[in-house]
Parts: sequence; C-alpha cells; structure tokens
Amino acid sequence: MSQYKNATEQTSRDARSDSVNRGSSLNLNRVLVPLNGSQDSEQILPFATMFAEWFSGEITLFHSLPPTHPARGARPQQVHYPDAPHDRGAILASAYLEEVVSRLNPHGISCRWGIATGDAATMITSRATTSGFGMIAIATTARSKAHRLVSPGLLDKLWKTTTAPLLIINPHHKEFMTEPVKAPQTLIIPRNHRGSDSVLPIASAMAGASRSSIKIVEKKSRASRKDESEILNYFSTKGINAEIVQVDGNFTKKIHKIQADDPGSWILVGSRMRSGIRRSILGSISDKLARKAVGPVVVVADSKVIKQRTRASHKATKALATLHS
Repeated sequence: MSQYKNATEQTSRDARSDSVNRGSSLNLNRVLVPLNGSQDSEQILPFATMFAEWFSGEITLFHSLPPTHPARGARPQQVHYPDAPHDRGAILASAYLEEVVSRLNPHGISCRWGIATGDAATMITSRATTSGFGMIAIATTARSKAHRLVSPGLLDKLWKTTTAPLLIINPHHKEFMTEPVKAPQTLIIPRNHRGSDSVLPIASAMAGASRSSIKIVEKKSRASRKDESEILNYFSTKGINAEIVQVDGNFTKKIHKIQADDPGSWILVGSRMRSGIRRSILGSISDKLARKAVGPVVVVADSKVIKQRTRASHKATKALATLHS
C-alpha cells in the first residue's frame, strides 16, 4: 500500500512537472497585467499571480499614458518630448506600480512593471506580442453590443487585435469582492466547433500545474464517440482527469450554470475572435461567455487568427517605432 501510494505521488509530481514545462513553452509563466490605477482593475491580481505560482514565473504590471492631445500642438498619434504633463504622469504611474509591486513581493510573487505612451489597446497588444507574453490578464466590465459599436472599450479593442490569450474577470461580481480568491479545482471547456480546440494545450498545462480537473461541455447533437475518445485520451496521457458533459438547450446558459454550480471554476474557450459589426450581429459563444460569466474566463484565439494578427502587430509596432523616432 505504501509503495503504491509513493508511486502515485511520484506520478502526480511528474505529471505536474510536465505541465509546468508545457506551460512555460507556451509562455504562461509570463503574464501582462494592464492596470489603470483603479481598485476595479486590481481585482485581476489574485488571478494573474496564480500563473506566477503555477509556472514559477512572473507578472508584468503595465500602464499606458495617453498621447499628447493634438490641440496641444502634436500631430495625431505623436508624442512631443519633453512634455511636463507627460513627465508628471510617468512619475505618478511609476510610483503607483512600485506600490503594487511592494504589496505582491512579500507573497513571493516575482513582479516587474512597465509604462508606455499611446493608445492603451495598441500599447498592450504591441508589448504582449514583441515581449512574448503568454497571457493578458484584465479586470473589466464587458460592454453591451450596442454600446461597444458606438464606443468600444479596452476589452473590445483587445478582442480585435490580441494574439495572446485573454484572462478576463468582471470586477463587479460580488464573489470577487466578498469571497477570498482560491485556485480553481475545475476548468470548463465549451466545445462547439473545431476552433474550440485551440484552447486544449493551454488547458492541459493549466490543469496539470494547478491540479485541476477538466470538464468538457458539448451539445448532445454534436456528440461523437470517436471525437470524445480522442479528447479524453489527450488529457489522460498527460495525467489529467477529464470528463465530457453533454447538454441540451441554450449552450451558453448551460455553461454559465455549470460554472455557477462550481464556485471558483474557470471557463477556457477557443474563439475565432469576431469583432466590430460581425461580433455585434452574429455574436459568438466566447463573446457571450466573457460578457456574462460569473467567474474567470480565458479566451484563446484560433491558430489562423493568431498568425494573421501576429503579422499585423509586428507591422504596427514598426510603424510606432518609426513615428516616435
């Protein structure tokens, strides 16, 4: 019995070690955390720091300063230096980020910070792409379809441009404000199309590193025994417990209920990352989940989308460098 127990523990340690290595290869040990100075934005910190703990990594706190307004004499998207308001903003932002770091370091969290000047979404996307971050973690309230068409928020802009997965929480959910944050015991994977499988490598790394189980949710009408066998084998070979749950009716509502019934669980969803009018009119499972989930949601772009956006992001970064040179 003792030998069996020791062998089981060794297998568990090996599985976790393999998961940590896979996560590091996906850069999950490097998380970019945009903060705007508000308490709401800081609600993401307990969730972002979990990645540093799981993958022996670090988080980078990031703040974007607005560019000089054209009315002050600068051309659009151009910053003039020296600029007294900008310098004061940089000093205040530095002091704020240093203070946040001082709160995290005593808990053993490796942490650094950075500041950039320009459109927030552009700066975040550029930093994530060029510096190889494996996750962008953000606390924000998703806007309604009508609102974001007229006035897109930071999440809407990141949704349109990011190549890195997005970890999203709504800071106004009462659970985040009243209950202590704990590591998830269950990762929920909605699976409604082949693009959904883009999340599997990240899900397996997170599940193994955090010792969570996987719950795959499918529509009964799409069930395939061969497909189910393949995906369960995918996780079992990595030492991860996984099950498949088949549901009828409204798919997103069922997923929301599954998460609500399992406090602390996370949703991990693959997405084609529709944006603009297409996202508002056609919608998507990932969009609905991000707007109404009661817990953390990780959105991972389809591989084709990542390739297209990586090229676009590198071009935009070169254009920014030329503009400010």
